[in-house]
Amino acid sequence: MSTRAGNTRARPRVARRSGSVAVATVGSAVVLAAATAAATAGIVPAERRVLDAAYRIGEPVEGLLWWPMQAGSVLAPLAVAIVAALVWRQWRPALGALVAGLGAWWLAKALKVLVGRGRPAAELADFVPRASAPVQGGGYPSGHAAVAFALAAVVAPYLTRPWRAGVYALASVVAFARVAIGAHFPLDVVGGAALGTLVGTAWHLAVGVTASVEDASVDHG
Repeated sequence: MSTRAGNTRARPRVARRSGSVAVATVGSAVVLAAATAAATAGIVPAERRVLDAAYRIGEPVEGLLWWPMQAGSVLAPLAVAIVAALVWRQWRPALGALVAGLGAWWLAKALKVLVGRGRPAAELADFVPRASAPVQGGGYPSGHAAVAFALAAVVAPYLTRPWRAGVYALASVVAFARVAIGAHFPLDVVGGAALGTLVGTAWHLAVGVTASVEDASVDHG
């Protein structure tokens, strides 16, 4: 007697990743704490030292930093969404890249207005940014860092561990590059990274993750 069971593709299971609530909570706390510090504490000496150090480190590779920074641009969510749709053929990572990526970008824009801290060139009379760095507009938080970390948070559950490390490494390079060219203070990219992680994690909490049997980090049930 024949059966169609062997020809039927099992529907993917949907689950929430363990620890997502904790990640979102920590992300919210970091965004709030960094925003408060950026709005009230001014530019502390330690932050200026980190800015100057990153600026010096980035000088020999200034031309190369443009490429990874595109992973935090406003066009990056669309590019990642297209790749995700082609690779995984699932709506959650593809739509999540668009929603979380663009959401992080616009939330960063709103926070810039609320916090009101400028970029290094506007806040420091003796600082000269790289030619590729913007000098106008708000500094906290970094929109590029927010987008890059939002995208990393969205796609990470669908990747193997080495690739997960890779996407977060790329997001970290984006954050470093924004400081190295003089577009942001260190606290700006910390806040941006936390904001992006929060938004990406919130997407998973809202719609879940398509879980694989082998992924022990996903909480089924």
